[in-house]
Amino acid sequence: MKRLILTFFLVLPSLLAAKEYQVKLLNVNANGQTMIMEPEFLNISLGDSIRFIPADVSHNAQSVVVPKGASAFNTPMGQPTVVKFNKEGAFLYKCTPHFALGMIGIIQVGKAINKADITKQWNTIKSGVVVNQERVIATLAQMKI
Repeated sequence: MKRLILTFFLVLPSLLAAKEYQVKLLNVNANGQTMIMEPEFLNISLGDSIRFIPADVSHNAQSVVVPKGASAFNTPMGQPTVVKFNKEGAFLYKCTPHFALGMIGIIQVGKAINKADITKQWNTIKSGVVVNQERVIATLAQMKI
């Protein structure tokens, strides 16, 4: 019985540990979509991390809208980078050089408590996206409060 309890307490922390996800910043994905985050929408838990993996030196991930009290992020061009998410809400982010091509993603941490802020900002900046607006709108629609 003691061995079972000891095993439980040794295994429990790894079960409760935060997860690391990957977002690939691609020139083209397997379906032929160009300048795309893969996945474009990701729902994670508080304390989880994202490893942004650029396909080449022309990609980065820069936050556009973050929840109140959260830190903005801007990954270096072409370098895989891990970002930890410690605030609940949705994070709208872009690849800076390819924003006009609709290279935009959403990371939702818990509930999208700031969905209205993201929608408002999208309405302000969408004229700068010349292609793939429909894809961005479909990504935004995945947010849940």
